[in-house]
Amino acid sequence: MELDSVRELKGMLSKQTMLLGDSAQFRSVSSGAARSFSLSTGLKRTLALGITPKKAGFVLAVRIQHRTFDQSRELETIMKKAKGEVDVRYIGAVRKRAVPWYRQRQRPLRIGCSVGHYKITAGTLGAFVRPRDGGEIAILSNNHVLANENDAKKGDPVLQPGRYDKGRKKRDVVARLEAFIPLNHAKANVVDCATATLNNGMEANLKNIRGLGTLKGVRNAFVDEGTRVAKLGRTTGLTRGRVTAFELDNVVIEYDSGLLKFDNQLEIEGEGATAFSAGGDSGSLIVDEELLAVGLLFAGGDQGGTNGQGLTYANPIHAVLDALKVDFCL
Repeated sequence: MELDSVRELKGMLSKQTMLLGDSAQFRSVSSGAARSFSLSTGLKRTLALGITPKKAGFVLAVRIQHRTFDQSRELETIMKKAKGEVDVRYIGAVRKRAVPWYRQRQRPLRIGCSVGHYKITAGTLGAFVRPRDGGEIAILSNNHVLANENDAKKGDPVLQPGRYDKGRKKRDVVARLEAFIPLNHAKANVVDCATATLNNGMEANLKNIRGLGTLKGVRNAFVDEGTRVAKLGRTTGLTRGRVTAFELDNVVIEYDSGLLKFDNQLEIEGEGATAFSAGGDSGSLIVDEELLAVGLLFAGGDQGGTNGQGLTYANPIHAVLDALKVDFCL
């Protein structure tokens, strides 16, 4: 299909009740009886829709987040409307990336090291940015890494390494929370991002991504399936992979505060037989082969992908920078 045709189809399907997750009744394959999968936030794991290239054109990317939909009427309807031009994959539950793993203290601060709000486990320092209207250099990472899923206030301490990597408020405060885009339970999110201003005198290696080179800027070219990417994160270190879907809507992510829905996301799988990310890699900056930023890693699952190692999800980097009104320190 043509790209515009797939976008139109995705938009039409996304408006249908079967994908909303807040009111639909879903048919169980195992029992053959209709039953509702009720969750505390009112969201349900359903079907995420995006776009992926195939041969000379594009097809609808369908990502199944609950086994109920493997052979469901909903999936059958989608396949009929798409006339079979679909790429269907089971991705299972997708969770935020922030779990405890030991990482060391870094001075000067570096892209890819352990960092986090003083009340969370630990995530990854994605990059260094500066406000577009002027101001101090700041750390860029996720809301759930620097702002504790909205449960934080401006000026809160940010530790390096993170608390689960033995970071302590008495000795390891390197920055103060500056700004974050609130995570929304009532409507779809596009970004999970925040910044924290560096403490006076705190040194940082602003552009180097160890093992890759110097960050060059932001990718302006179209990001599609097959784009080769890499990231440096606190848990899995340097990994490489490729984009497997883009403009992915209705991705439901597990957070401590409940399930949240995200639209317009990037999907990435690891290279070879390795996972692209693991718990604690949240906040990692994802770059292409030219070291141009592509996305900000925020979630992932341990199922799906051609290598069976799970899939990773990222906010498009332009959306992150525009939402926070910041640019990279280059």
